[in-house]
Order: sequence, then C-alpha cells, then structure tokens
Amino acid sequence: MANSGKKNQPITFQRKTQTPDGSGGSTTSWANFTETPEVWADVIAKAGREGDDEGRVNARFTVLFRIYNRSDVTELDRILWEGVNYNIRGIRREGVEALDLVIEAERGI
Repeated sequence: MANSGKKNQPITFQRKTQTPDGSGGSTTSWANFTETPEVWADVIAKAGREGDDEGRVNARFTVLFRIYNRSDVTELDRILWEGVNYNIRGIRREGVEALDLVIEAERGI
C-alpha cells in the first residue's frame, strides 16, 4: 500500500457563494462547505516562484494536500491553511484503492 502521509495539518475547504445584495445584484464571498470545519491533511511543499506581472512582482507557492478520499471537492473550491488561501489547481486520486485524494493548490494568485 502507498504511504498515505501523516495527515496532521488541519485545513478547511471553502466554496464561492453568491448572496443577493438587495439591489438586484449579488456579492461574492467564500464559505466553509464541509460537514466538519477542519479536514486533516498531509501537506507537502512543492515549488515557489516569482514572476513579473504587468510591472508587479508576483510570488506563487504550490503545495500538495493529501487527504482521505472524498467526492465533494472540486477545482472551483479553495483551501484555507494556516490563515492563507490556496486556489485548487488539480485533484487526483491515489493509492491502490484510491483511498487518498491529492490536491495541488497555489497561493499568490
């Protein structure tokens, strides 16, 4: 069986929501959407880089979050870890019986 990691870091999944603003428009916000506020993950730093974006320095940092498999997380969601938001870039199932979900996410976007 593949090593599933320690899963000792609490993370929170958030989903974008639209709330009516009372004037015919809406306000976009993020809300926790899992049944329990925290999910335990093995967190693996992958890469960091800087780039010039229209005259501004933009630093990006990519992390892998390994959690127990679940079906309610999509690339449209984001992860909150240690007070920082990470945009989900890709999701894959791993392990002999796909027991783990590996999520590649990036901050600094």
